[in-house]
Amino acid sequence: MFNPFESYDDADVVFTFGGHSVGVWIVFVLAVVLFVAFFVRMITHENEAYKAIIEHKPVEPGPAAEGEPPVY
Repeated sequence: MFNPFESYDDADVVFTFGGHSVGVWIVFVLAVVLFVAFFVRMITHENEAYKAIIEHKPVEPGPAAEGEPPVY
C-alpha cells in the first residue's frame, strides 16, 4: 500500500469550514435567504388563494380541494 508520509508525528489539522470562515458565512447567509424566501412565497400564495376563494375562482388548476368553492 502506498503511503505518502513517513510519519504522522508532525501532522496538522486542516478544517475546510472553520469557525468564522468565509464558507460558514456563505452557508449561513444562503440558509437565511432561503428561509426568508420560503416565507415570502408562502405568504404570497396564501394571499392569492384567499383572494381566489373570495372571488369564487379556483385556487389552482385541477379539481377543487376541500373547502374550495366549486367552479360552475
